[in-house]
Amino acid sequence: MLTVRDMKKTVAFYRDTLGFELKEAFPDKENPLWANFVMDRQSIMMGGVPDPERASEMGCGAEDLEYWRKSRALFEKNAPGVGISVYITVPDIDKYHADVKKRGGKPLGEPKTQFYGLRDFRIEDPTGYTLDIYSPVKLASCQSCAMPLADAKPGQMYCQYCAQPDGNLKPYEVIFEGTVTGFFMGMQKMNRQDAEKAAREHLAKQPAWASKAFAKKR
Repeated sequence: MLTVRDMKKTVAFYRDTLGFELKEAFPDKENPLWANFVMDRQSIMMGGVPDPERASEMGCGAEDLEYWRKSRALFEKNAPGVGISVYITVPDIDKYHADVKKRGGKPLGEPKTQFYGLRDFRIEDPTGYTLDIYSPVKLASCQSCAMPLADAKPGQMYCQYCAQPDGNLKPYEVIFEGTVTGFFMGMQKMNRQDAEKAAREHLAKQPAWASKAFAKKR
């Protein structure tokens, strides 16, 4: 649930621009203080900026009234949405991106395929919350060792040699040793010293290890 500055603008953005269904609203859909938006079984709830003066009308006691006063003051003081990203999945990210633009939306860039198996783009809502809208995609190669992923599932990042049974990445030391002995020594017929050097350089170029300081220093 997100607190927003203008409920009417928010309803128009999520319903008319992003294509969400306005499922429920309180007290009504014409002048909501709270609303629930749904798209493909994904739900985002919105609430207007807390109004302490109306808290008693909704049955709030003294403790609730103090809570709403504090919440409103903090909301007005700070920039809403900083540090928050809301992820929303759609079946076809490129088609959805085009549809949003046709409906007057202003995405923050074109869809981009990420190394972690998602193709996404960002857009800001009227309050300033960042929405990351994505579709899982099939990657051509393992993001750890660069081995082709011929039978990869959408969103799959690693090959059978680099992934643990739960799908998470194996430790660098395990990948490094397998690359040294299995690929560079076994297939490329290098000696151990040259194979280790080649493996370090090769893994440092892969997305899974490129940002790892220890991988670069080894």
